[in-house]
Amino acid sequence: MNQNHNPSINHFWRKILFSILLLVIPFLFITCSTREQIQILYPEAHWLKYETPEEAGWSSELLEQAKTLWKEIDSAAFMVIHDGAIVAAWGDVTQRFMCHSVRKSFLSALYGIHVAEGTIDINKTLGELGIDDDPPLTQVEKQAEIIHLLKSRSGVYHAAAYETPGMKERRPARGSKTPGEFWYYNNWDFNALCTIFEQETQKKIFEEFKRRIADPLQMEDFRLMDTYYHLEKQHSIHPAYPFKMSARDMARFGLLFLRDGRWKDLQIIPAEWIEQSSRSYSTVPDREGYGYSYMWWVITDQQDKKWGMYSALGVGRQMIAVLPRYNVVFVNRADTYLGEMTDREKLHQLMDLILEARTSAPKSQPKLVPFEIPAGPAKTLSQMIRLEDYEATLKLDHEEVFVESIPYVVGDVIGDTIRIQQKGPNLLVTDNLGQRLIFLPHSKTQFEWEDSRIPVFFEFDDKGNLSRITLDASPAWKVTGKAIFP
Repeated sequence: MNQNHNPSINHFWRKILFSILLLVIPFLFITCSTREQIQILYPEAHWLKYETPEEAGWSSELLEQAKTLWKEIDSAAFMVIHDGAIVAAWGDVTQRFMCHSVRKSFLSALYGIHVAEGTIDINKTLGELGIDDDPPLTQVEKQAEIIHLLKSRSGVYHAAAYETPGMKERRPARGSKTPGEFWYYNNWDFNALCTIFEQETQKKIFEEFKRRIADPLQMEDFRLMDTYYHLEKQHSIHPAYPFKMSARDMARFGLLFLRDGRWKDLQIIPAEWIEQSSRSYSTVPDREGYGYSYMWWVITDQQDKKWGMYSALGVGRQMIAVLPRYNVVFVNRADTYLGEMTDREKLHQLMDLILEARTSAPKSQPKLVPFEIPAGPAKTLSQMIRLEDYEATLKLDHEEVFVESIPYVVGDVIGDTIRIQQKGPNLLVTDNLGQRLIFLPHSKTQFEWEDSRIPVFFEFDDKGNLSRITLDASPAWKVTGKAIFP
């Protein structure tokens, strides 16, 4: 007989085990159920939108009040993304506007990828990299490190491409500061970073942006033809690298940063780089309330600091704003083709008003619907046109500018010489800056500049040869030119 066998003790432990199972099993079911309910949303080929804002915990009524304010602030498009889906989208979110300085945050993202992969060492100096310019850099300037350029603290105050008149006025004298000593919003730094990136990685930035970011994010409107190198040899050998992009594609980029560089199952940008990019390393004397990071702007103003916001900003108040505290991305676009400038103070009022529309917790399984793009006005594109009749080179020789926000058009918005060629049912226009544009036909004498939506008028001589062109962006500006050879 087994002396250790005691039925009463075994019964006691069976009761204990049964009680534990009664507690644990429901918890396991709840955990599984909760996991099934949690949706980490990302857009697929197209964005999804909450069926109503209330599905995401937002008030339709308060958002309508915010939209009323939006209509008053010179903004061409605005998007509110919450938890990976659209809460609100106003204006034309498909139109590719000029990104201006938002380009710098795009390049910063590429740096994050390649720093992690070991192809770029941000502690290398310009001298070690063999980076110079015309006129040459000094030995002190060559001591600047890549990280100084990322923070806009290089101390290299060489003339640069794509500088605004205000940047030129504020640029310190060469040799007045040492590398790392002083913050100045410096296009030389940003442009030289392009040269350094392509040298160290042996990759072209636009193709690499497409491969590493635009394609994995399934950007809907991104095209390589909407990018180019803007070189001003009279100032510097390092080009700027402008992008054109739609609001809905910029929103995907913002969501990538909101998700700490992760897109679905792919860690595209290291989370550590995202964290470093959202810190402020410098106070900004001429832009109160902002600090500067790795080519990102960080809110430091006490009133607005509650947002926990960092943003990519460009001329006109182009904006991709990431608010991790609210699980929100804001995108603002201004139509700078027409000189539109969104007022900063009013934009902040708008964001405050939008955030006040968050009135409750989102539903556990919110209803989502495909985001439908509102149909624009019907456009009649003429099919009875011989596009080969428009193939010519033209010199833009006269401009009239009617808004203060655009200092000049020729040489900035468009080059002074354009070459027109047939491309399928449209006209491909290449200017001497390197831009590629599309003109869409409406009639024999009237076309439309795609994306800018600016009317283009052609004139022909008595022999039927193209003689003149007019780009009429009234009431902002008007440019005319003549054919110099077919």
